[in-house]
Amino acid sequence: MLTARRFILLVLLSLLAACVSINDRVQLVSNALASSQQLQSCDLTSVENENKGQSHGLNPENIAFLNWNIYKGNRENWQRDLSAFAQGHDLMTIQEAMLDENLTALLEQHGFKWVMNEAFRLNGTAAGVMTAADADAVQSCGFKTDEPLIQIPKSTLISYYTINGSKKRLLVANIHGINFTLGLDTYHQQLEQLYDAIKHHDGPMIVAGDFNNWSEGRLKQVNELVEKLALSGIEYRVNNKTLFFGNAIDHVFYRQLELVSSRVWQVSSSDHNPISANFRFHEAVF
Repeated sequence: MLTARRFILLVLLSLLAACVSINDRVQLVSNALASSQQLQSCDLTSVENENKGQSHGLNPENIAFLNWNIYKGNRENWQRDLSAFAQGHDLMTIQEAMLDENLTALLEQHGFKWVMNEAFRLNGTAAGVMTAADADAVQSCGFKTDEPLIQIPKSTLISYYTINGSKKRLLVANIHGINFTLGLDTYHQQLEQLYDAIKHHDGPMIVAGDFNNWSEGRLKQVNELVEKLALSGIEYRVNNKTLFFGNAIDHVFYRQLELVSSRVWQVSSSDHNPISANFRFHEAVF
């Protein structure tokens, strides 16, 4: 049922769409590659030989990870908070990133390499999901899913990272789930597309993002994805996760990694609270 609140929100978003421009192609932008590219496959084997000489990777003893929807930087102090988080983390998945000078300068200041999958442009500035790390991604690919009611896409990004001392690669999937649907079909298709893109990977994996699973039906879809990929969730000692219609919508799932610690930070600089997790990778264990 379309409530009055949802109707008003849809009207506001329709007005916002007047400022939005959309490219039908997948647009991946990276400060390492300094270019846009369109990748057709998430299969890593095609570039394995090209990246054998890459020396710097993630530290297997401590992979400090952060997931945060930064709300397009619309609130005060988001730069202060993101800068503080960047100092203590090696790898960050960001949703609703706006590719402006404020964000790129902040990441450059902390030595982060980043890849972004552009969903759309808002007043000429690229917006989408971004994965940033203190190591270059070996490969990235992505796709976009149109919101059925407002036709503004959400993007998904998949990146691979070298782990020092291991031949295995860490797959990191960064998803912003579609929000405004009258049913579950398109939401299911988005999660299935993600599953098809990463199901071949036999190594360690982090799947994180703003899943927008604000209903029981959507939560069931997410749980099915987690089960098919043999992922684990995080039990939080103090749970400050962002709720929408009573459901937590931001998640970090993982496999073939040891969870050392986790925390949900309470912030006023976004309408989402960031999730932090420290992982350890022991190849012999997995």
